[in-house]
Amino acid sequence: MLEEKASRYFTDFDGRFKARLAAVTPVFMPAATHELTGISSRYECRIKVEYHKDIMGLIEEGVLVAVRNFKSNPNDRRYSLMVISRVWPEHYGLKGLSEHSYYPMQFEIIQQSVKDWDTSDKSTMMVQISALPINYDLLLKGDSEPKYEKGFTYPVIAAEAEILNRDMISHMYNQRILAKLGFNAKKTTSDAYKDPRIGTIQMFESMEEKIPIYLDFEAMVRYHFGIFAFTGAGKSNLLSNILRRLLIHQPEVKVIVFDISSEYPFLLMDLFADDKIPSKIILENPVTNVEQFYASVVKPREYEDDDRARKVFARIFGQKKITYYLKPESKVPTYGDIVEELNRQRNESLDKPHYVNALDRIRQDVVDYKAERAMTDSKPIDEDFIKQLDEWGRGAVDEFKISDRSGVYAWATSRLTLIDNLKRAEKEKRTTGGLDIEGIRELVEKETRLTCISISDPYVIKELVVDLAREFLHRRKRSFKVKPCVLFVFDEAQEFVPDLGGSSGIDKDCSKVVETLLRQGRKYGLGGCLATQRIAYLNTNALQQLHTYFVGTLPRPYDRTVVSDTFTIDKQILEKTLEFAPGEWLLSSFIATGMENVPIFIRADNAEAEVEKTLSRLA
Repeated sequence: MLEEKASRYFTDFDGRFKARLAAVTPVFMPAATHELTGISSRYECRIKVEYHKDIMGLIEEGVLVAVRNFKSNPNDRRYSLMVISRVWPEHYGLKGLSEHSYYPMQFEIIQQSVKDWDTSDKSTMMVQISALPINYDLLLKGDSEPKYEKGFTYPVIAAEAEILNRDMISHMYNQRILAKLGFNAKKTTSDAYKDPRIGTIQMFESMEEKIPIYLDFEAMVRYHFGIFAFTGAGKSNLLSNILRRLLIHQPEVKVIVFDISSEYPFLLMDLFADDKIPSKIILENPVTNVEQFYASVVKPREYEDDDRARKVFARIFGQKKITYYLKPESKVPTYGDIVEELNRQRNESLDKPHYVNALDRIRQDVVDYKAERAMTDSKPIDEDFIKQLDEWGRGAVDEFKISDRSGVYAWATSRLTLIDNLKRAEKEKRTTGGLDIEGIRELVEKETRLTCISISDPYVIKELVVDLAREFLHRRKRSFKVKPCVLFVFDEAQEFVPDLGGSSGIDKDCSKVVETLLRQGRKYGLGGCLATQRIAYLNTNALQQLHTYFVGTLPRPYDRTVVSDTFTIDKQILEKTLEFAPGEWLLSSFIATGMENVPIFIRADNAEAEVEKTLSRLA
């Protein structure tokens, strides 16, 4: 009876896997912790497996193992769950071979042992497994659904070790997410339009149908996510696939991509070409024809000479989805600029109290005006405000007897000249088209679901990030809005959120603003995504706001240490990422997966498959 029930939850690979827990060793943390020490599990478990000739091809790192623990009883069976971190075979003859033995005898023993691996000789060989607890208990009671309870319970030494079967793995990671998504497919598929999965779990791949992995998109967006991997690991491919599924299967989510490398107009071409999805590509400069647009976009190497892409881009261009960022040559100050000018004048006049009083009076009038009309610092001033500012300035210099030869007097009585700047900027906007900051904000709030800002000038795009993030955050706070969710995507995140210690000027301002967006945005439906190849160069305060993360190959030990330290992933698990091929990822999440903070090895679906289908269909 027990064996029949156990087969519902566990697999022994048709009798080929027989294992027992041999030891549970406490892992002691260093007395003095440091950023380089990382995070480790409290215990390391050693499992011994009877040798079978097929077993090394069936078990691998990332597979989940269950061992009965001390809270278990006949009515309520409880198992401690652990993830395999290392697997290796041992041969009794080779293990006893000494380096000091007679050399011909060493070669003879080695040569004779080769044939043993093709047998299932349990007396000569064994498989060793090192596993780490994931701090969850599996609860099995009668015929009811399996349950999972957070916390570590000490497993029974020498008890059988069971591998969770395909259905259990799928249930554990996907059941809750599928219920929330309202999706129930009989068969999984990599087609993004038919299935919201992001890829498959790297377990049982050689034996059965692949196990899909689903994410709670709403939680992932609101609580932020990150993608970290070295060049060539497929960051852009994974990110474009996540955004594609997000926009197809979550109709209330909007996305803004800050694309400093101009990759995403190509990687998301199917969405831009779809007239049912409102979208916009904002370039650095105006383009007047398809060829200019085509030349401005970076394409994967294998598609650089593919004429089909030109036809799809012509379709996107024909739908009038291409515009450009209007950088005002006649700078119109924002309300924040006016306040900064007043602060600067005040700091230069600290030795003249009446000057300070006059500037404080003007500043208070500006602050009151902003509060009455719910204006943000990043909003450009208008003609009505300029006239009011001129009145406040002239009144203050008269009241406080400011010298007409002073800089304060000159500033306060020359505000009407800003109207000329305002008129020139309006004329530029009418004659050249394009979108300014206010136009982009309105576009995202009202019309588009996907906005891709492809600007290669670092200074310009960072200024845009600062102004847009402040504007969205301020308006959401004022209106207490949560919907629709807006996801800010920062590809090449080291450009936007560099470490504060080594940055200054616009770099520091941008890093602080993005950090504020990540810290406060979740309360107002504003999410963030950071994708980078050098996590060590990022603002750690911003990193710690991420609740979901995808880790690919990170060759530099320091980068892996930062991931281990920031996201509490054991270093033994992270070492596995060094073996990853492009498209393979370690996924862990505090909120968006079925199991909290449990590392999952996945193989992401290929975004270029959707691009290829689009090229074949539309070209």
